[in-house]
Amino acid sequence: MSKFLAHSISVLFHPMLMPIFGLLAIFLTNNSMLLLPYDAKRIILIIVAINTLALPLLMIPLFNRMGLIKSLQMHEHRERIIPITFTLVPYIFSFYFLKRLPIINEVSLFMLGASIALAIALVNTIWWKISLHMVGIGGLVGLFFTLSTRFHFDITGYFIAAVVIAGIVAWARLRLNTHKPSQVYLGFIAGWISVSATILLLG
Repeated sequence: MSKFLAHSISVLFHPMLMPIFGLLAIFLTNNSMLLLPYDAKRIILIIVAINTLALPLLMIPLFNRMGLIKSLQMHEHRERIIPITFTLVPYIFSFYFLKRLPIINEVSLFMLGASIALAIALVNTIWWKISLHMVGIGGLVGLFFTLSTRFHFDITGYFIAAVVIAGIVAWARLRLNTHKPSQVYLGFIAGWISVSATILLLG
């Protein structure tokens, strides 16, 4: 039962969903710095979802059929190199797309930070199996922390929720024996630092 719960948590908070969760949280706030029409928010979410979720999901089964990965779960760390590489490209495209829109710079920098975190995970994956789940949720926590404390967005509640969820996701990954504690902790730190530092230094 606990493994089923851990698996369900891993699916619900998959790293490919983190950019969408981050943008949704920002768009749902009543912050006066981000007054966008509903249609504009919807288009942004759709394009980011296509780049960070739909395209990677379509590529992974293709890589499996081509024999580039042994399984959809990609248990071996070297199996993740090609999927992460191809996922990084649409992430960078999402950053350039958001950069050209008339919205606050921190939103596009979130995607840049996520791209940097993914690039760090890619380099790390050559030798080690860092937790991509924790990289993703760490980036989300970094986003909420930075926007709440530095830029005074009204998302303190989102930050607290993200920290709690990070702990739950960490438990799930350890319960499923997919990662060692060090891989979980360093994944979270990599995601947090990549996103928060990018927004703080370039925002």
